[in-house]
Amino acid sequence: MTKGELRQFYYLNREIINDTEELVGLKIRSRGEANSRWEREQEELIAKREAELVKKVKKGKKMRDEIGRYINSIEDSFVRQIFRYRFMKCMSWEKVAYMVGGCNSADSVRKIAERFLKKQNKKV
Repeated sequence: MTKGELRQFYYLNREIINDTEELVGLKIRSRGEANSRWEREQEELIAKREAELVKKVKKGKKMRDEIGRYINSIEDSFVRQIFRYRFMKCMSWEKVAYMVGGCNSADSVRKIAERFLKKQNKKV
């Protein structure tokens, strides 16, 4: 697994979250309007956004399975936690540091992840 693949998965998850929030907002706003032309346009836009979101979710599920297997294969529990919080739960490095506890900073957990990936990719 490469840093780029993990980064891509992280940002895909963030994109799915943002797109879902936007779609919910569109649906809420479309309920209050009575203009039939506008309603049709909104329905078309909502249908288009839903289709796009479904594609992203399917891609995300496939990537999640692959990355989940990779993370579960990490022997070091501490490193495994860092990867799970960052990439599976989509947390910021600051939140990851808080969740793993100790005297870890955002930079320290990020560096641990980077060193682990670098070491793993040298083995391959």
